[in-house]
Amino acid sequence: MNEQQVNLGSLFSRIEQLEQQLLMVKKYYTGLKRQLDLVTEQFNNRPELQEWDVLKGEFTELKKQLSDRTFNSQPLDLPPNNDTKEDAEIVKEFFARVDRQLQQDSPTPTFEASQELTNNNEQVVTFTNEEIDAVEQETEFTVFTDEEFKIERMLLLLMRDETDENRAISAEAFLMRCQEGEKDFTGINLATSDFSKKSISWEFNLSRANLTGANLSYGSFSSLNLSEANLENADLYKAHLHSSNLENANLKNANLSEVNLVNADMRRANLIETDLCKVNLQDAKLTEANLRNANLSKAKLISANLNNANLSKAILIEADLRSAKLRNANLMGADLTKANLRGTSQYNNQVVDFYGANLKGVKLQQALYDENTRFPVGFNPSEAGAYLIAPGVSLQNADLSGADLSGANLTEANLKGANFSKAKLNSANLSGANLSGVNLQGAYMNQINLSCANLTGFNLIKAELVGADLSVAILNKTDLREAKLSSAKLRGADLKEADLRAADLNNADLSGANLTGAKLGGANLYYTKLVGAIMPDGTVHE
Repeated sequence: MNEQQVNLGSLFSRIEQLEQQLLMVKKYYTGLKRQLDLVTEQFNNRPELQEWDVLKGEFTELKKQLSDRTFNSQPLDLPPNNDTKEDAEIVKEFFARVDRQLQQDSPTPTFEASQELTNNNEQVVTFTNEEIDAVEQETEFTVFTDEEFKIERMLLLLMRDETDENRAISAEAFLMRCQEGEKDFTGINLATSDFSKKSISWEFNLSRANLTGANLSYGSFSSLNLSEANLENADLYKAHLHSSNLENANLKNANLSEVNLVNADMRRANLIETDLCKVNLQDAKLTEANLRNANLSKAKLISANLNNANLSKAILIEADLRSAKLRNANLMGADLTKANLRGTSQYNNQVVDFYGANLKGVKLQQALYDENTRFPVGFNPSEAGAYLIAPGVSLQNADLSGADLSGANLTEANLKGANFSKAKLNSANLSGANLSGVNLQGAYMNQINLSCANLTGFNLIKAELVGADLSVAILNKTDLREAKLSSAKLRGADLKEADLRAADLNNADLSGANLTGAKLGGANLYYTKLVGAIMPDGTVHE
């Protein structure tokens, strides 16, 4: 977010408002001066002195109008009303301040006042207009009739009030109003306000709120109504917006990286060029949303609804789109390198639906898909560089480092030389697969099925194998130091000369396993089943 751009945008908007106000003031100025001329002419040409009472009443009413204008016009910066001043002095001060506000060199009417005493010792003010060139000169705007003048005066005052109401308020002032019991803040102006690390409850309504350039980072706004809100250039880094309503909201160029938007409603939202890196949009509604040029790298979009969304030229590198819906979406030129497009997950099997989507120019190198991924008719994902995850496939020498293959079925697959370092293989099935030369360092393999697998000489130091099925697996000389094997199934496994020092074998089943020459120093064998196992010294455990 560019603070200078935000400030310039606010300045330009303010200048436009002032220009409109100045035009209204000029019109008001001309109409008011014309009324003053009329009163002055009537007063100076009075047939009898007794008509003073009538004219005095008219002038008092005009003075009241001036006083009202003074009270309601902040930009004129008039001082408090002073009843001791003469009428002529009030008029002069009023016009002088109007001229300063307009900052123009237009002629200023000057009035001189002389005082007379009536028979009742009342002061009478006689006006002579020495310099009123504005009436004699042609003006560039229309001179109002009396009725038009009154209407324009009311509009000018209303515009002043509206401008005051739309002036941005601070986060502190807003939260104070919340504490006072106000709930509905529809259309409120909170531009550039700082809500970082603050919380706004779901009960408050901020639909159509102006939050351009606002700082909402680390804040908590779950279930909040922000429909049609303007959040352009706002900073929401790591904010919590779980189940929030952002339908039709403007989030262009906003920072939403690492934001929690689980189950959020973002239908038809404007997310052009928005930073959504590592955002959590699981189960979010994004139908018809505009995500053109958005950054969704490593975003979590599991089961998200992106039907009819615009994702042209969006960056979706390593994004998780398992079970997502993308029917008729526009993905032209999008980058889905290493994206997860599988329908299968650790918990359910659903379809990733690209039916009718525009995949022209899309990048799918090393992306993952399976039999539950539905592409448009005639589109070949393998030719685009994607990996098919299915039983019996060949992924020889494939780079799957860091990939999420939880629940994947790779039985009997050819995985020779594949790189699974730091990959998530929880609950995956690799039974019968060719694992020669496979790199499993740092991989997460809890509940994995590696039964009958040949893992001879593998480096599995500190491996995550809780609840893993390694029945009848070949683990000769395998390095399992500090490995987490609690509740693992190792029945009949060949562990000759394996290094199990400091390994956690709590509640593991090693019944019938061969541990000849294995190193068990410091291993946790609490509740470990060793019935029929051949121990390191060659004895059979009863």
